[in-house]
Amino acid sequence: MPVAERLLASSGVETKRNPFLTLAIPHYKYRCYLEIVLDSLFAQTYDDFEILISDDCSPDDSSAVIPSLLQRSNRAFRYYAQTSNLGYDGNVRFCLRAARGHYVFLLGNDDALAGPDTLEKVAAMLRELDLPEVVFTNYEDWDSGEVVRRALGTCALGAGAAVAVTHFRSFSFVSGLIYDQAAAVRHETDRWDRSIYYQIYIACRILAAGGRLGALDLCAVRKDVRVEGHSVPNYASKWANAPWSFQLRHTGLDSVIRVTADAVSPLLPKAQQSAALRRIAAKVLAFPYPFWLFEYRRVSSWSFAAGVARGLWPGNLLPEYKLGFLNRAYLYALYSVVTLAALALPTALLNRVRSKVANFVRHLQQSTPAMEQP
Repeated sequence: MPVAERLLASSGVETKRNPFLTLAIPHYKYRCYLEIVLDSLFAQTYDDFEILISDDCSPDDSSAVIPSLLQRSNRAFRYYAQTSNLGYDGNVRFCLRAARGHYVFLLGNDDALAGPDTLEKVAAMLRELDLPEVVFTNYEDWDSGEVVRRALGTCALGAGAAVAVTHFRSFSFVSGLIYDQAAAVRHETDRWDRSIYYQIYIACRILAAGGRLGALDLCAVRKDVRVEGHSVPNYASKWANAPWSFQLRHTGLDSVIRVTADAVSPLLPKAQQSAALRRIAAKVLAFPYPFWLFEYRRVSSWSFAAGVARGLWPGNLLPEYKLGFLNRAYLYALYSVVTLAALALPTALLNRVRSKVANFVRHLQQSTPAMEQP
């Protein structure tokens, strides 16, 4: 169905035909959280933006309540009501395609902008960096205020497949990611629908094709809005009472590896592909993988974490690609060491060191010249 036929409500679309920014929210239920998110958009001191919401068949009253809130805000907006469920990835793709802004700033429906001058600062920084095609910002936790610094400085980080391989993990959290709209549409694909990581694919493909990456050292987002002391249900609440079981668990880490590999591999010389794939898988095995083993031990059980380990067995990773013997052997060795350590060490250890380790890794990542990468 054409985009226009899904438009449920709009206002100010003529005056904002080509805004600098589109604030795009792929929405699915949890209307009360979205209301708080919208308050942060309505309060912006910056005017050259539109609000775009794509409601993916929410089972609540979102489509009856939210358009009237938008209408009263006097902000340019478009509210789309999907006629069939697109899924998370399909909804992100729809938002990127439907946006009219030069840039699309993605925002989760339970993640608010950090302050009333956020978009004003973002727009100035984008121009300062000469309008890169992909950009990431920092974010903080709504409740604790803890800041995750994806960007350690406001700077250009380069372009090409090497940059994508170095920085793909910076795109795992969708809020605060900013895309050149034309570039996102040019590289659009539905191959990774239902992966829950389309935003990683599209960022890495744009970069691998020559797009430039920018980092904004700005806390632009407050994640996990709370309503009456509660946040949207997440993995911790979902698996807190999971029965003791060693069944294989897929947490999405394998999807991260696959979407990144598919984004960069076709644009690399064949001689470099095996090493690049090894680096992609190794970055996941060395950093987010042990964190999630510790985390699932903490929120669920040791057996659940063991099931997660089963789901990331190297023999099941990237079977469609040919990795050289040494590169594959390296992944098996890394997996074995990390798995044994993360399943054996006390979980309290992670709580003491994880922030320091995460900051060290980000500093190392952003200080490594891209030419040293594949």
